[in-house]
Amino acid sequence: MNSTRTVPNRDSRPPNADAPRPDSPAPGGLRDGWMRVIGIPFFGLVIPRVTGLLGKLEWTDADYWLGTGWFIVTAGLIWEGNRWLLFKQRTHLDWFQRPILKLLLLVAANIVYTTPVSIASCWLWLRYLGAPFFTLNWAQINFATASVVVAVVFVTHAYETVFLIRERRDDQLRFEREARARVEAELETMKAQLAPHFLFNCLNTLAALIEREPTSAAAFNQHLADVCRYLLLQKNRDLVPLREELDFFRSYVELTRLRFPRSIDVRLTGFDTEDAAAQLIPPASLQLLLENAIKHNQFDEAHPLPVELTFRDSAIVVLNPLRPKNWQPPSTGIGLQNLRERVQLTTGGTIQVNTVGGHFSVRLPVVRAQTQPARESRE
Repeated sequence: MNSTRTVPNRDSRPPNADAPRPDSPAPGGLRDGWMRVIGIPFFGLVIPRVTGLLGKLEWTDADYWLGTGWFIVTAGLIWEGNRWLLFKQRTHLDWFQRPILKLLLLVAANIVYTTPVSIASCWLWLRYLGAPFFTLNWAQINFATASVVVAVVFVTHAYETVFLIRERRDDQLRFEREARARVEAELETMKAQLAPHFLFNCLNTLAALIEREPTSAAAFNQHLADVCRYLLLQKNRDLVPLREELDFFRSYVELTRLRFPRSIDVRLTGFDTEDAAAQLIPPASLQLLLENAIKHNQFDEAHPLPVELTFRDSAIVVLNPLRPKNWQPPSTGIGLQNLRERVQLTTGGTIQVNTVGGHFSVRLPVVRAQTQPARESRE
Protein backbone atom coordinates (compact mmCIF):
# COMPACT_ATOMS: atom_id res chain seq x y z
CA MET A 1 0.00 0.00 0.00
CA ASN A 2 1.43 3.35 -1.01
CA SER A 3 1.57 6.03 1.63
CA THR A 4 1.05 9.63 0.73
CA ARG A 5 2.32 12.81 2.33
CA THR A 6 0.69 16.18 2.19
CA VAL A 7 3.20 18.75 1.00
CA PRO A 8 2.37 22.35 1.72
CA ASN A 9 1.60 24.22 -1.47
CA ARG A 10 3.62 27.40 -1.64
CA ASP A 11 1.20 28.76 -4.22
CA SER A 12 -1.88 28.20 -2.07
CA ARG A 13 -1.70 31.70 -0.57
CA PRO A 14 -3.85 34.54 -1.88
CA PRO A 15 -2.53 35.91 -5.21
CA ASN A 16 -1.29 39.20 -3.74
CA ALA A 17 -0.15 37.94 -0.33
CA ASP A 18 3.35 39.33 -0.86
CA ALA A 19 2.33 42.59 -2.50
CA PRO A 20 3.20 45.62 -0.38
CA ARG A 21 0.23 47.41 1.12
CA PRO A 22 0.06 51.21 0.91
CA ASP A 23 0.70 51.50 4.65
CA SER A 24 3.35 48.77 4.84
CA PRO A 25 6.93 49.83 5.49
CA ALA A 26 9.19 50.11 2.45
CA PRO A 27 12.66 48.58 2.46
CA GLY A 28 14.70 50.17 5.22
CA GLY A 29 11.61 50.60 7.40
CA LEU A 30 10.35 53.66 5.51
CA ARG A 31 6.59 54.10 5.76
CA ASP A 32 5.69 55.99 2.59
CA GLY A 33 1.98 55.19 2.39
CA TRP A 34 1.03 58.79 3.08
CA MET A 35 3.33 60.01 0.29
CA ARG A 36 1.70 57.69 -2.21
CA VAL A 37 -1.87 58.42 -1.13
CA ILE A 38 -1.25 62.16 -1.51
CA GLY A 39 1.30 62.22 -4.34
CA ILE A 40 -0.37 59.92 -6.88
CA PRO A 41 -3.73 61.76 -7.04
CA PHE A 42 -1.93 65.12 -6.91
CA PHE A 43 0.18 64.49 -10.02
CA GLY A 44 -2.70 62.68 -11.73
CA LEU A 45 -4.83 65.80 -11.30
CA VAL A 46 -2.26 68.54 -11.89
CA ILE A 47 -0.19 67.38 -14.89
CA PRO A 48 -3.04 66.80 -17.42
CA ARG A 49 -4.53 70.18 -16.54
CA VAL A 50 -1.22 72.04 -16.73
CA THR A 51 -0.35 70.45 -20.08
CA GLY A 52 -3.85 70.78 -21.58
CA LEU A 53 -4.43 67.06 -22.08
CA LEU A 54 -8.08 67.43 -21.05
CA GLY A 55 -8.58 69.97 -23.82
CA LYS A 56 -11.85 71.88 -23.67
CA LEU A 57 -13.67 69.31 -21.58
CA GLU A 58 -15.81 70.72 -18.78
CA TRP A 59 -16.31 69.18 -15.39
CA THR A 60 -19.87 68.37 -16.44
CA ASP A 61 -18.61 66.10 -19.24
CA ALA A 62 -18.29 62.37 -18.55
CA ASP A 63 -14.98 62.27 -20.44
CA TYR A 64 -13.60 64.90 -18.04
CA TRP A 65 -13.94 62.49 -15.14
CA LEU A 66 -12.89 59.54 -17.26
CA GLY A 67 -9.69 61.38 -18.19
CA THR A 68 -9.11 62.36 -14.58
CA GLY A 69 -9.32 58.71 -13.53
CA TRP A 70 -7.14 57.65 -16.47
CA PHE A 71 -4.29 59.97 -15.55
CA ILE A 72 -4.52 59.14 -11.84
CA VAL A 73 -4.08 55.49 -12.81
CA THR A 74 -1.16 56.50 -15.04
CA ALA A 75 0.40 58.45 -12.17
CA GLY A 76 0.02 55.38 -9.97
CA LEU A 77 1.75 53.14 -12.53
CA ILE A 78 4.61 55.61 -12.92
CA TRP A 79 4.99 56.16 -9.16
CA GLU A 80 4.93 52.47 -8.23
CA GLY A 81 7.24 51.48 -11.08
CA ASN A 82 9.85 54.07 -10.21
CA ARG A 83 9.48 53.24 -6.54
CA TRP A 84 10.25 49.60 -7.28
CA LEU A 85 13.28 50.57 -9.39
CA LEU A 86 14.54 52.86 -6.61
CA PHE A 87 14.32 50.17 -3.96
CA LYS A 88 15.97 47.59 -6.21
CA GLN A 89 18.89 49.94 -6.78
CA ARG A 90 19.26 50.62 -3.07
CA THR A 91 19.86 46.92 -2.45
CA HIS A 92 22.81 46.88 -4.88
CA LEU A 93 24.34 50.36 -4.94
CA ASP A 94 25.39 52.76 -2.21
CA TRP A 95 25.74 56.54 -2.52
CA PHE A 96 29.03 56.60 -0.63
CA GLN A 97 30.69 53.77 -2.54
CA ARG A 98 29.70 54.49 -6.17
CA PRO A 99 27.79 57.79 -6.19
CA ILE A 100 28.22 58.66 -9.89
CA LEU A 101 27.15 55.23 -11.12
CA LYS A 102 24.16 55.23 -8.77
CA LEU A 103 23.09 58.68 -9.96
CA LEU A 104 23.39 57.73 -13.64
CA LEU A 105 21.51 54.47 -13.24
CA LEU A 106 18.84 56.13 -11.14
CA VAL A 107 18.17 58.85 -13.70
CA ALA A 108 18.40 56.38 -16.60
CA ALA A 109 15.97 53.95 -14.98
CA ASN A 110 13.50 56.73 -14.28
CA ILE A 111 13.64 58.05 -17.82
CA VAL A 112 13.59 54.64 -19.53
CA TYR A 113 10.51 53.59 -17.58
CA THR A 114 8.72 56.91 -17.24
CA THR A 115 9.03 58.15 -20.83
CA PRO A 116 7.35 55.26 -22.69
CA VAL A 117 4.60 54.92 -20.08
CA SER A 118 3.85 58.66 -20.27
CA ILE A 119 3.88 58.77 -24.07
CA ALA A 120 1.67 55.68 -24.31
CA SER A 121 -0.83 57.06 -21.81
CA CYS A 122 -1.06 60.45 -23.56
CA TRP A 123 -1.32 58.81 -27.01
CA LEU A 124 -4.09 56.45 -25.95
CA TRP A 125 -6.01 59.26 -24.31
CA LEU A 126 -5.79 61.56 -27.32
CA ARG A 127 -6.75 58.70 -29.63
CA TYR A 128 -9.76 58.05 -27.42
CA LEU A 129 -10.79 61.68 -27.85
CA GLY A 130 -10.76 61.08 -31.63
CA ALA A 131 -7.54 62.81 -32.66
CA PRO A 132 -6.19 61.31 -35.93
CA PHE A 133 -2.82 59.59 -35.59
CA PHE A 134 -1.00 61.85 -38.01
CA THR A 135 -2.44 65.04 -36.51
CA LEU A 136 -1.66 64.29 -32.85
CA ASN A 137 -0.18 67.23 -30.96
CA TRP A 138 3.23 65.70 -30.32
CA ALA A 139 4.51 68.95 -28.82
CA GLN A 140 1.79 68.61 -26.20
CA ILE A 141 2.67 64.95 -25.60
CA ASN A 142 6.36 65.80 -25.29
CA PHE A 143 5.60 68.61 -22.86
CA ALA A 144 3.43 66.32 -20.75
CA THR A 145 6.11 63.61 -20.80
CA ALA A 146 8.85 66.06 -19.82
CA SER A 147 6.65 67.33 -16.97
CA VAL A 148 6.16 63.78 -15.73
CA VAL A 149 9.91 63.05 -15.90
CA VAL A 150 10.66 66.20 -13.89
CA ALA A 151 8.04 65.22 -11.33
CA VAL A 152 9.53 61.72 -11.08
CA VAL A 153 13.03 63.11 -10.54
CA PHE A 154 11.65 65.41 -7.82
CA VAL A 155 9.83 62.57 -6.03
CA THR A 156 12.87 60.28 -6.35
CA HIS A 157 15.02 63.01 -4.81
CA ALA A 158 12.51 63.31 -1.96
CA TYR A 159 12.70 59.55 -1.37
CA GLU A 160 16.49 59.59 -1.37
CA THR A 161 16.55 62.55 1.01
CA VAL A 162 14.27 60.74 3.44
CA PHE A 163 16.40 57.61 3.17
CA LEU A 164 19.63 59.52 3.80
CA ILE A 165 18.12 61.31 6.81
CA ARG A 166 16.95 57.98 8.24
CA GLU A 167 20.34 56.39 7.61
CA ARG A 168 22.06 59.33 9.30
CA ARG A 169 19.75 59.00 12.29
CA ASP A 170 20.28 55.22 12.42
CA ASP A 171 24.05 55.73 12.28
CA GLN A 172 23.87 58.19 15.17
CA LEU A 173 21.70 55.82 17.21
CA ARG A 174 24.04 52.93 16.47
CA PHE A 175 27.06 55.04 17.46
CA GLU A 176 25.37 56.08 20.70
CA ARG A 177 24.44 52.47 21.50
CA GLU A 178 27.98 51.31 20.82
CA ALA A 179 29.46 54.14 22.89
CA ARG A 180 27.08 53.39 25.77
CA ALA A 181 27.85 49.67 25.58
CA ARG A 182 31.58 50.43 25.61
CA VAL A 183 31.25 52.76 28.62
CA GLU A 184 29.14 50.25 30.52
CA ALA A 185 31.58 47.46 29.73
CA GLU A 186 34.45 49.59 31.03
CA LEU A 187 32.51 50.45 34.16
CA GLU A 188 31.61 46.82 34.85
CA THR A 189 35.25 45.83 34.37
CA MET A 190 36.35 48.43 36.90
CA LYS A 191 33.69 47.28 39.37
CA ALA A 192 34.93 43.72 39.02
CA GLN A 193 38.45 44.93 39.77
CA LEU A 194 37.33 47.00 42.76
CA ALA A 195 35.72 44.13 44.70
CA PRO A 196 38.83 41.87 44.75
CA HIS A 197 41.02 44.89 45.50
CA PHE A 198 38.95 45.82 48.56
CA LEU A 199 38.54 42.24 49.79
CA PHE A 200 42.27 41.55 49.48
CA ASN A 201 43.13 44.48 51.78
CA CYS A 202 40.44 43.60 54.32
CA LEU A 203 41.55 39.97 54.55
CA ASN A 204 45.12 41.10 55.18
CA THR A 205 43.83 43.33 57.98
CA LEU A 206 41.72 40.55 59.50
CA ALA A 207 44.63 38.12 59.38
CA ALA A 208 46.81 40.59 61.28
CA LEU A 209 44.14 41.15 63.95
CA ILE A 210 43.42 37.44 64.45
CA GLU A 211 47.06 36.84 65.25
CA ARG A 212 47.49 39.90 67.47
CA GLU A 213 44.07 40.77 68.97
CA PRO A 214 41.40 38.05 68.67
CA THR A 215 38.78 40.15 70.47
CA SER A 216 39.24 43.05 68.09
CA ALA A 217 39.18 40.57 65.22
CA ALA A 218 35.60 39.58 66.11
CA ALA A 219 34.48 43.22 66.05
CA PHE A 220 36.40 43.73 62.84
CA ASN A 221 34.63 40.73 61.32
CA GLN A 222 31.23 42.23 62.19
CA HIS A 223 32.10 45.58 60.63
CA LEU A 224 33.52 43.79 57.62
CA ALA A 225 30.21 41.95 57.20
CA ASP A 226 28.37 45.29 57.23
CA VAL A 227 30.77 46.73 54.68
CA CYS A 228 30.49 43.72 52.37
CA ARG A 229 26.70 43.83 52.63
CA TYR A 230 26.77 47.43 51.45
CA LEU A 231 29.03 46.58 48.52
CA LEU A 232 26.73 43.75 47.47
CA LEU A 233 23.67 45.98 47.65
CA GLN A 234 25.36 48.68 45.57
CA LYS A 235 27.07 46.45 43.02
CA ASN A 236 24.59 47.32 40.25
CA ARG A 237 24.52 51.05 40.93
CA ASP A 238 26.87 53.54 39.35
CA LEU A 239 26.01 56.35 41.79
CA VAL A 240 24.66 56.28 45.35
CA PRO A 241 23.37 59.00 47.69
CA LEU A 242 26.19 60.62 49.63
CA ARG A 243 24.31 59.93 52.85
CA GLU A 244 24.47 56.16 52.24
CA GLU A 245 28.10 56.37 51.25
CA LEU A 246 28.93 58.21 54.49
CA ASP A 247 27.22 55.50 56.58
CA PHE A 248 29.31 52.89 54.79
CA PHE A 249 32.44 55.01 55.16
CA ARG A 250 31.97 55.30 58.93
CA SER A 251 31.77 51.50 59.15
CA TYR A 252 35.01 51.29 57.23
CA VAL A 253 36.62 53.85 59.54
CA GLU A 254 35.77 51.58 62.47
CA LEU A 255 37.59 48.77 60.68
CA THR A 256 40.72 50.89 60.38
CA ARG A 257 40.53 51.99 64.03
CA LEU A 258 40.32 48.38 65.16
CA ARG A 259 43.47 47.57 63.25
CA PHE A 260 45.31 50.78 64.14
CA PRO A 261 44.03 51.92 67.58
CA ARG A 262 44.55 55.65 68.18
CA SER A 263 46.63 55.87 65.02
CA ILE A 264 44.07 57.15 62.46
CA ASP A 265 42.18 60.42 63.01
CA VAL A 266 39.38 60.86 60.45
CA ARG A 267 37.44 64.13 60.45
CA LEU A 268 34.34 65.02 58.41
CA THR A 269 33.44 68.65 57.73
CA GLY A 270 30.54 70.22 55.84
CA PHE A 271 28.54 67.03 55.31
CA ASP A 272 25.57 68.02 57.47
CA THR A 273 24.13 70.52 54.97
CA GLU A 274 21.10 70.10 52.70
CA ASP A 275 23.35 70.55 49.67
CA ALA A 276 25.52 67.61 50.72
CA ALA A 277 22.44 65.43 51.31
CA ALA A 278 21.37 65.98 47.67
CA GLN A 279 24.63 64.71 46.17
CA LEU A 280 25.44 61.41 44.47
CA ILE A 281 28.82 59.69 44.49
CA PRO A 282 30.36 56.50 43.07
CA PRO A 283 30.04 53.77 45.74
CA ALA A 284 33.08 52.93 47.89
CA SER A 285 35.03 55.94 46.60
CA LEU A 286 35.67 57.52 50.04
CA GLN A 287 36.77 54.17 51.44
CA LEU A 288 39.29 53.81 48.64
CA LEU A 289 40.82 57.24 49.30
CA LEU A 290 41.18 56.51 53.02
CA GLU A 291 42.71 53.14 52.20
CA ASN A 292 45.16 54.85 49.87
CA ALA A 293 46.26 57.30 52.60
CA ILE A 294 46.79 54.48 55.10
CA LYS A 295 48.74 52.40 52.64
CA HIS A 296 51.33 55.01 51.66
CA ASN A 297 51.96 57.00 54.86
CA GLN A 298 53.68 56.41 58.19
CA PHE A 299 51.71 56.69 61.45
CA ASP A 300 51.56 55.28 64.95
CA GLU A 301 49.88 56.03 68.27
CA ALA A 302 52.39 58.77 69.03
CA HIS A 303 51.96 60.31 65.61
CA PRO A 304 48.46 59.53 64.33
CA LEU A 305 47.62 60.18 60.68
CA PRO A 306 45.00 62.94 60.33
CA VAL A 307 42.72 62.50 57.32
CA GLU A 308 40.30 65.34 56.69
CA LEU A 309 37.26 65.04 54.42
CA THR A 310 35.60 68.33 53.54
CA PHE A 311 32.54 68.92 51.39
CA ARG A 312 32.53 72.20 49.50
CA ASP A 313 31.72 73.50 46.02
CA SER A 314 30.10 70.25 44.82
CA ALA A 315 33.20 68.23 45.62
CA ILE A 316 34.79 66.31 48.47
CA VAL A 317 38.39 67.14 49.31
CA VAL A 318 40.38 64.42 51.08
CA LEU A 319 43.54 65.82 52.70
CA ASN A 320 46.32 64.13 54.62
CA PRO A 321 49.97 65.00 55.41
CA LEU A 322 52.66 63.38 53.31
CA ARG A 323 54.63 60.90 55.43
CA PRO A 324 56.04 58.46 52.91
CA LYS A 325 56.90 55.05 54.31
CA ASN A 326 60.53 53.99 54.20
CA TRP A 327 59.34 50.77 52.64
CA GLN A 328 56.37 50.93 50.35
CA PRO A 329 54.19 47.80 50.10
CA PRO A 330 53.61 46.32 46.65
CA SER A 331 51.00 48.29 44.75
CA THR A 332 49.10 47.40 41.57
CA GLY A 333 47.92 50.99 41.07
CA ILE A 334 44.42 49.72 40.31
CA GLY A 335 42.58 51.50 43.13
CA LEU A 336 43.11 55.20 42.38
CA GLN A 337 43.09 54.66 38.62
CA ASN A 338 39.77 52.81 38.82
CA LEU A 339 38.29 55.58 40.93
CA ARG A 340 39.50 58.20 38.45
CA GLU A 341 37.81 56.39 35.56
CA ARG A 342 34.63 55.61 37.51
CA VAL A 343 34.21 59.28 38.40
CA GLN A 344 34.76 60.29 34.77
CA LEU A 345 32.18 57.80 33.48
CA THR A 346 29.50 58.43 36.10
CA THR A 347 29.72 62.14 36.88
CA GLY A 348 31.52 63.57 33.87
CA GLY A 349 34.01 65.22 36.23
CA THR A 350 37.67 64.54 36.92
CA ILE A 351 39.63 63.80 40.06
CA GLN A 352 42.26 66.40 40.95
CA VAL A 353 45.33 65.11 42.80
CA ASN A 354 47.75 67.64 44.31
CA THR A 355 50.85 67.58 46.48
CA VAL A 356 51.34 71.02 48.05
CA GLY A 357 53.02 72.15 51.26
CA GLY A 358 53.73 68.65 52.48
CA HIS A 359 50.14 67.56 52.08
CA PHE A 360 48.48 65.16 49.65
CA SER A 361 44.95 66.09 48.54
CA VAL A 362 42.36 64.52 46.27
CA ARG A 363 39.38 66.51 45.03
CA LEU A 364 36.51 64.16 44.23
CA PRO A 365 33.60 65.72 42.26
CA VAL A 366 30.04 64.73 43.12
CA VAL A 367 26.80 65.38 41.25
CA ARG A 368 23.37 66.48 42.39
CA ALA A 369 20.63 63.87 42.13
CA GLN A 370 18.49 65.88 39.71
CA THR A 371 21.41 66.74 37.40
CA GLN A 372 23.18 63.39 37.18
CA PRO A 373 24.21 62.16 33.71
CA ALA A 374 21.63 60.14 31.76
CA ARG A 375 22.82 56.77 33.03
CA GLU A 376 20.10 54.95 34.93
CA SER A 377 21.09 52.45 37.58
CA ARG A 378 20.76 48.90 36.34
CA GLU A 379 18.86 47.23 39.14
